[in-house]
Amino acid sequence: MNKVENLNEFSRFFNLDLVEKRATEEKIEASSEECHLLAKRFSIIEVVSLKASCVLNRRKQKEAGDFLLRVNMEAEIVQSCVMTLNNVHESIHENFSIIFQISAIKCDENDESKEVFFNIDDEDIEYIEDKEIDLGEYVAEYLSLYMNAYPRQSDVKGKELGYKILTEDDVSDEPKKENPFAVLEELKHNT
Repeated sequence: MNKVENLNEFSRFFNLDLVEKRATEEKIEASSEECHLLAKRFSIIEVVSLKASCVLNRRKQKEAGDFLLRVNMEAEIVQSCVMTLNNVHESIHENFSIIFQISAIKCDENDESKEVFFNIDDEDIEYIEDKEIDLGEYVAEYLSLYMNAYPRQSDVKGKELGYKILTEDDVSDEPKKENPFAVLEELKHNT
């Protein structure tokens, strides 16, 4: 990532050449201005706080990738309830890891003929061209993934709004069979 090309709301650049033999730990925290900009980016009411403890390791020769980033992220956010539009507070405490592989060959962006295979259980592998990464942007991206996509107040049952909220127990695998002549029967009773 190039500093000039990439101006993110929460940027913390780190040069992978500085990773020590055992490991290097970086603690990052978003300022109030950065929290405000992230809330705007994610279209939510507020990012109250965002901090992360990042540990970077060099990978052994037999392991995939060149560097491993392990992150312990903590965030407090406020979103709108999808039913009442009231504020819903959410605490996020998540861990994630990314493997960085330094790419020796530059990829051609116009080459769409290459097929990519991946396993859903594999760790994330990020191919990079230089040794400078933006820790803050990775934390921000994972924050967006861990946020509740449909925040709802715990006391909302749905009846207040004229809706019935279905649970997994309410959903049936077998479709309800309807009588095709029910419409005729209804017409018969209405006349």
